[in-house]
Amino acid sequence: MPLRQHLTTLADGQPYRHAVFYKLPGGLRFRMAEGGGHFAGVLTAVRKATIVCEDVFAGADTILVHLQRYATANRFDLRPTLKQLRLAGIALPRAREIWTEPVPRSDPDDDDSWWLNALFELPRSHLASLLWCAFAKDMWELQPNPHCQVYLINPATGLMAHSYDDRGMDVVGTSHEALRQIYTAHHAWLLEYDLETMDRSFATPPSA
Repeated sequence: MPLRQHLTTLADGQPYRHAVFYKLPGGLRFRMAEGGGHFAGVLTAVRKATIVCEDVFAGADTILVHLQRYATANRFDLRPTLKQLRLAGIALPRAREIWTEPVPRSDPDDDDSWWLNALFELPRSHLASLLWCAFAKDMWELQPNPHCQVYLINPATGLMAHSYDDRGMDVVGTSHEALRQIYTAHHAWLLEYDLETMDRSFATPPSA
């Protein structure tokens, strides 16, 4: 199956940038950071997200990685991204799919710009490095840092993990039962703001 077919299956062909918890209903939203400085916060987020993702990728040997990066017309702004990925120990394999999507203009005089997408598989051993890149993306003082959206997908279970900022992570997908198990196992880390929504989807009703 072409790699992009997994994205179509997961999101029913819909774009899912940024807050996937709201764009793909029926998922989970986790609170990862616990205060402190940016470096300590990202380390805490990576530690907790790794524990959650051990369940997201249970039984998987590889991770399907989807990177998204804003690109201007000259495309030279992509070179630092590739360099930072290499510093994080992440090299794009030859078996990959790369495509662009135009960013809608808010003004007719705006310059052309794109969302650049890269989709490829990596061994599961890269999970911690990928999560570092995901949580550090908005922290310009932290390196390595490719400054791109990082979506981590398990095609076998139809689950995706995505850091929506340096403080939290969404887990969404097509398997309600797999999500319910993660909801139960890591309930203490669910984001309080959206807990009522998640409880409606996953809380076990009381026995009659």
